[in-house]
Amino acid sequence: MQQPQRGQQQGWRGPPQGQPQQIQQPQRGQGWRGPPPAPYAVQQRSPRDARAWHQQGGWQRQGGWQRHENWREHRAHNWHNEHRSWAQRGGYGGTYIPRDRFYGRFGGEHPFRIREQPVIYQGYPRFRHGGFSFLIVDPYPEAWRDDWYYTDDVYIGFDDGYYLYSRNDPSVAIAITVMP
Repeated sequence: MQQPQRGQQQGWRGPPQGQPQQIQQPQRGQGWRGPPPAPYAVQQRSPRDARAWHQQGGWQRQGGWQRHENWREHRAHNWHNEHRSWAQRGGYGGTYIPRDRFYGRFGGEHPFRIREQPVIYQGYPRFRHGGFSFLIVDPYPEAWRDDWYYTDDVYIGFDDGYYLYSRNDPSVAIAITVMP
C-alpha cells in the first residue's frame, strides 16, 4: 500500500461523522493511511552549532514561513502552498532530543494536548512539552479549528526534522524546531 505524501488530503481522519471518536489510531494494515514513522536517526551536532542555526533562523531558508506578531496570522490561507518540509528548507540544523527521551515522551504513541494558545516568541508560536520548548515554524492549516491546540490530540514525530501532527489529521506535518 502506497503511503500518501505529506500534505495530501487523503490521510486517515478518524471515524465517520456521527460515530464516537476513538482516541487510538488504527494499526498499520487496518486502514491507517498517515505518514509512516521514520526511524529516529539524528545527526550529532554541538550545542553551539545548533544555537547558531537557531539564532540565524535556519528554518527560514528557501521560502520558509515568515515571522508574524500575533497568533491569528499563523493560520495558512492555503497550507499546501505555504508549508515547507525540512528537506525543502535545506535540512534541520537545530537541537535534537536525546533518543531515550524521544522514545519515552514523543512519537505517535505519546499524544498530548498543548492546552493553551502558543505564545509568540521571536515572531513564531512557541509551546512546551516533555521538558522541551518548541517553535512552530509552519502555518497551521486553514481547515483546522481556531482552538486546535486545546481540542486536538497532537504528537511530535521525526522525519529528518521535527513535525507536529494532529491525530485528527495525521497527513499534515507542521514543521517545528526544538529551542536550544
